[in-house]
Amino acid sequence: MTPWVIPSLAQYLAPGPPALTTAQYAADVNESKLMGSATSSARSVDQTLFSIFWNGNTPGFWNRTAVQMAERYDLSLLEKAHLLAVMNLAEADAIICCWQAKYTFVLWRPVTAIALADLDGNADTTGQPSWTPLLVTPAHPEYPSGHSTASGASSAVLAAFFGDENDFSVTSELTPGVTRYFSSFSSAELAVRDARVFGGIHFRTACIDGQALGKTVAAYVLANALQPIHGNRPLNSATTEQ
Repeated sequence: MTPWVIPSLAQYLAPGPPALTTAQYAADVNESKLMGSATSSARSVDQTLFSIFWNGNTPGFWNRTAVQMAERYDLSLLEKAHLLAVMNLAEADAIICCWQAKYTFVLWRPVTAIALADLDGNADTTGQPSWTPLLVTPAHPEYPSGHSTASGASSAVLAAFFGDENDFSVTSELTPGVTRYFSSFSSAELAVRDARVFGGIHFRTACIDGQALGKTVAAYVLANALQPIHGNRPLNSATTEQ
């Protein structure tokens, strides 16, 4: 018996980062180099702030959001427990798949890739040994983004329960007193994606593929785990009760 819901890790391997010599890789490197630098003048003040904001605990962001939505829709204790269980199962499986990909592809982080860009075989990238990112670089491979993968899974579950277009607010332990507002779960997902790039610790492809992986895993979990028994509310019934 496996410790995850998905049938096998092999079926949920991310497609992999672009080859170092491709135009997509050069675009990813150059965007992170420009927007993710600790001293970037291209990044706005708000982009700097939300990069720091979203660098907090990802499950915490989405669990607080799930509780907020459960209270808005007046879910029972049982329904709330069901929501949180499904979302956290999806997020856990997505993160397992994310780490499988990280140690399958073992892609360097921007802080290394940009410093050594003259050695990557790509004529469209230029090395900058003194480059440093806005955020502290995590000590594990770059591809795919863990924050993005977890956010893709959690967002997908919340959208399945309530519909995507729900306004909500979220706070971060890294920016006390700051509250950010969103009109949909997917718009928050996009903010997470940008935050990892503008923080200088990820490439765009890692965030896009991570969120897609999270959504794919969530779809399986929604269809196969903790299915409601007779008499329980269907997964998306809250959407029809707005």
